[in-house]
Amino acid sequence: MTANAKRKEVNRCAGCRRKVGLTRFQCRCRKLFCLEHRYSDRHDCSFDYKAAGREAIAHKNPVVRPAKILKV
Repeated sequence: MTANAKRKEVNRCAGCRRKVGLTRFQCRCRKLFCLEHRYSDRHDCSFDYKAAGREAIAHKNPVVRPAKILKV
């Protein structure tokens, strides 16, 4: 085994590189953060919350169109 294979991956905060251990928070941008950087305004979050909100609203509220009426 090589030295790299023996080492365990340590979970660190993506903002300050502090070890997070059990108190880690995973953001929607799929990165781990400590207590200080867990909110999206405290780190440079790449997730687009505005577009996700628009998509959720569009999915929950489909466009209702009336049936076509044939004129005689």
